[in-house]
Amino acid sequence: MAIYKLTKDIEGNLNGVRKTISEQNMGTDSWKAEYMFIPIDEANSDYQEYLEWVAEGNTAEAAD
Repeated sequence: MAIYKLTKDIEGNLNGVRKTISEQNMGTDSWKAEYMFIPIDEANSDYQEYLEWVAEGNTAEAAD
């Protein structure tokens, strides 16, 4: 599973990035994950972190 996944709004427009911040018991019936939504905003420090991650050669999972 990728750390980041692109997200779309209800109309299908790219609107942000979902970051996985915690995963527990992956692959079991009690698997649980916590996510943080990051809006596309150059002033947002979390978005800046995401852009640095991409600049290092990483790729986010495509939006559904």
